[in-house]
Amino acid sequence: MSKTGYIILGIIVFCFLYFILWIIFKEKMPLHEYLYEISKNYDSYAERIIILVPLALVVAAALLFMRPTPAKRFLRLQNSLPTSKIKSLAKGLVEVEGTLIMKNPLTSPVDHETCIGYYYTIEDISKDSDGRLSYTTVHRETQCNVFQMQDETGTIEVQPDKIELVLLGETNVSSNNNKRYTETLLKAGQKMLLVGYADAENGVPFIRRDDHYKILGITSASGITVWNRYQPLLRSFLFICSIILLIIIYILVE
Repeated sequence: MSKTGYIILGIIVFCFLYFILWIIFKEKMPLHEYLYEISKNYDSYAERIIILVPLALVVAAALLFMRPTPAKRFLRLQNSLPTSKIKSLAKGLVEVEGTLIMKNPLTSPVDHETCIGYYYTIEDISKDSDGRLSYTTVHRETQCNVFQMQDETGTIEVQPDKIELVLLGETNVSSNNNKRYTETLLKAGQKMLLVGYADAENGVPFIRRDDHYKILGITSASGITVWNRYQPLLRSFLFICSIILLIIIYILVE
């Protein structure tokens, strides 16, 4: 269970225990007047809860959807940045597309493949009474060595400190002893799109993590094309669903 899950569970347990103690001790408990008022006018408060709970869920979902993450920052920035040629990069935030070139190889933890970098997760596997499997992440890590990107105009080095692998599918999956091991690899020869900060040292250009936007992200060049094509449809669908839900809540209130 995630940290948020434990917090929600703790709140539910606390409320349940407090309610039991209030039933036993009544006016000796703090907030007795409020609880007595709620129990006396249960039907009225139940109607409000029926209306407020869906509204609260919509607000929580919206806040969760809008919560900034490195992947979301990457997708927002790449959608607004023009793709630059490596030979003509100017200092600052840039988007480049090119083929990956390996410099110092890594060995992946799952299938022991030679790669530039990887995103690796370990998950606990559990099964419920109906036989459905669920997975809980207990470990995740990203490892990546310095590599290069090349397009038709030139080659540039990428310093991959805190790099994010965005919208990349799993490369290898393995299960053993109620655990699932998953890795996503960056390999030589892949055509990728990268967003980061173009800098130079001793006149030699390179790309690093942008300190202002806190982003250095990489994704598949073909995959991001599909994302940019269908993202407006997804936003429209979510907007329409929100409007419909608000109309339903309004009807219930009236």
